[in-house]
Amino acid sequence: MRSVLKFITFLGVALLAFTHLGTWIPLADSLSLGRPVLLASGLVIVIALLFFGLKRWAAGVLVAVIASGVVTWGDFAGGALRGTGPLTLYQKNMLWNGATPEAILTDILSTDADFVTLQETSSINQIVLDGLEERFPYRLACASQGNGGIALLSRYPLTPSGAGCSLGSGIVIAQADVPEIGQIWVGSVHLNWPYPFTQASQVPKILHGLESLDGPIVIAGDFNMIPWGSSVRRIAETAGTVRVGGYLSSFPGFGAHLPFAIDHTLIPRGWQGAVDIRPLAGSDHYGLVLSFGP
Repeated sequence: MRSVLKFITFLGVALLAFTHLGTWIPLADSLSLGRPVLLASGLVIVIALLFFGLKRWAAGVLVAVIASGVVTWGDFAGGALRGTGPLTLYQKNMLWNGATPEAILTDILSTDADFVTLQETSSINQIVLDGLEERFPYRLACASQGNGGIALLSRYPLTPSGAGCSLGSGIVIAQADVPEIGQIWVGSVHLNWPYPFTQASQVPKILHGLESLDGPIVIAGDFNMIPWGSSVRRIAETAGTVRVGGYLSSFPGFGAHLPFAIDHTLIPRGWQGAVDIRPLAGSDHYGLVLSFGP
């Protein structure tokens, strides 16, 4: 029985470690979705090892679980300073064929946002963009792979990046001229699903574009990846940003109480921010309202 337990322990710890290798191995990023289950299972294994008198094995597993848990919790909690700011951004994956785009329009207008980042724009929800034209006269939109496009709307003048629109790149970004704050880059992101889909090949293109930008960057969107996934971390690090945490889930498609936050907001290091969850309003994603500033 001890030999079987040791074998299970070895496999479990190896799999847990593997979920931290998403930067280099796309499959690892996909498997990181199950890391909370592996962490909980690790604690059960620790108890079993102690029961069979395998104290050194138990200590080793406990160290691995604690180390992985600390990293995972740090990513989940977000590294941004908690607090509100003078600017507001509304983030929403609208669902390209959602039945009630009018509800999304009403919700956006109720927030008095300065910026709006949208994903899965389509002819079906065009009423949202049309209804926001007066309040947000500055905008940039791009086609995207999959369902619908991505868009950035602003109250303030926008200067697009030199990259322009690239089908499937997954980001639209422009520099906004904000009174009393100055110029900041604001981006709307929609990543593809991770392995076996094409997120791993999409992210390096986004990183390359971000590396060419000077000045503070704010990014919001549907990353199709949980907070501890490598794609979220790599984009945040390249942009000089940190994630704003404080919410459990943004996509209830696999269960309302599962920790499935795949929509994220990233703000510059040293800035403060706070996120409020908005209703589904006919979409399959909750909206996020980010209050932020230096």
